[in-house]
Amino acid sequence: MISDLRQAPFTAWEALSIASGIEERGIRFYRAALAECTDPTARRVYEEMVAEEHRHLAILESAMYSARGLAPEAAEVVRNYLDELDDDLTPFPQMPQDEDGGHALASARRVERVAAHNYLQLARASVDLRAKAVLVALAGEELVHNARLAEHLGDGAPEAVLAEPDVDVVTRLAVAEEELRRAAPKLSAAARATRLEEPLPTDDGSVYDQLAGLRRLIDRAEEDLDALLDNRIVAMEAHLQGMNGNHPAMVR
Repeated sequence: MISDLRQAPFTAWEALSIASGIEERGIRFYRAALAECTDPTARRVYEEMVAEEHRHLAILESAMYSARGLAPEAAEVVRNYLDELDDDLTPFPQMPQDEDGGHALASARRVERVAAHNYLQLARASVDLRAKAVLVALAGEELVHNARLAEHLGDGAPEAVLAEPDVDVVTRLAVAEEELRRAAPKLSAAARATRLEEPLPTDDGSVYDQLAGLRRLIDRAEEDLDALLDNRIVAMEAHLQGMNGNHPAMVR
């Protein structure tokens, strides 16, 4: 079931809803850890992680607002995906009360890796660029959490190394941003004045000419952004797979 789900494209709502479910499971995990663990250092880490997961949840809920519109089949996709994840996001049924909290922290690292891995898979399968960007950013933060947990365990886990953006791509995106900023007021004024009933001659051509040019600019910018995100996904997946042979359990 899960492998079939992961091969299908996800709408923005589906991808972000699944990510929200993963964050909620992470919050439950850390709260359970707090309830059972007596080690002060481990408890402080768990409290930080609960706050971080709540912050992630708020980010996702904000992104979901623009992707609202739940269809029954979408709810089923989300439910099935999360059902399949439950075992992997609950590394052990009972939190051991180790004096040094080491076992609990190691299990927390695994939760962070599994979450990062699933965010990257969701990003790959997302058909919405904004949702993809949010998921890649969250995956990066989960890897930071993993590194922080490794520090507490005395394990010098390396930070994830992300590919540097192509200079030409960054330049094109900056040009696109400036062009959109410059054109927006002129187009709005022209639309109000003419209601777009006739092509309005301007120094830059008609309103329709300008819109067509901006559309091409936006399409190119989206392609560039998509490529940048794909590079980050590849880099983070390689980082996950290279963590001392500790592959996330959900790797298929």
